[in-house]
Amino acid sequence: MNESANILNNMPEFTKIGSFGFFFWAILIGVFLSVFINMGPSFITLLQTSIHRGFRSAFWFALGVFLNDVMIIALCILTSIEVVMRSHQEFSLFIIAAGIILFLFGLFTFFRKVKNDETLQAEENKRVAETDKVLKEKQDTPSWIIFFGKGFLINILNPFVWFFWFSSVAIVAANMGGNKITTMVFFAIIMGTSLGLELLKAWGAASLKRFFNAKRIRIMNKIVGVVLMLFGLYFIVIRGILNF
Repeated sequence: MNESANILNNMPEFTKIGSFGFFFWAILIGVFLSVFINMGPSFITLLQTSIHRGFRSAFWFALGVFLNDVMIIALCILTSIEVVMRSHQEFSLFIIAAGIILFLFGLFTFFRKVKNDETLQAEENKRVAETDKVLKEKQDTPSWIIFFGKGFLINILNPFVWFFWFSSVAIVAANMGGNKITTMVFFAIIMGTSLGLELLKAWGAASLKRFFNAKRIRIMNKIVGVVLMLFGLYFIVIRGILNF
């Protein structure tokens, strides 16, 4: 434990609750998560829900996605902390593994295919029709439960969501020296920032839908992919191999 913790002294400001670096990086990651990472099915469904069902329904959907992420993060923290508390070699291997996952996630994002605007519109129309059908079949069920459940379940079977959060939690937990409280507070700020921006997305859904066409999403995927791959390489080489 002491050997692992000694490695982390290179980032003292980042690991102290209440410091500028602590809040700065947590908020920055929350913004990055909401603006760049959450551009998949949950983003499109959030816009569609806000436009066709109103902000209240989009709020419940966003809350469902938020709690789903919180659940995944909590499970990852419990797993990561146990590994971080082990020997120096295991600690370094853990960081390398997390970096590899982050690099692969970036690679996937960079080469991810984006459907054209016509296909995206057709899929949106299909989602609207499916939602209409569910609401009609379950008239006795409050609509907020349906949208909340839809948001909660949309990412739970997506392996890339789990890979992304596992690598992110592993890296943060390692830099926090295995401190559960600090790690949880850090991710609470990240998720609070992300939830706030998700609600802003729902509020400005009509404008965002016009802005995020297939071409722009394609460009953003390239940028995000490169950034994630660079971070992955940094943790593999600088924080992992060179500290082994």
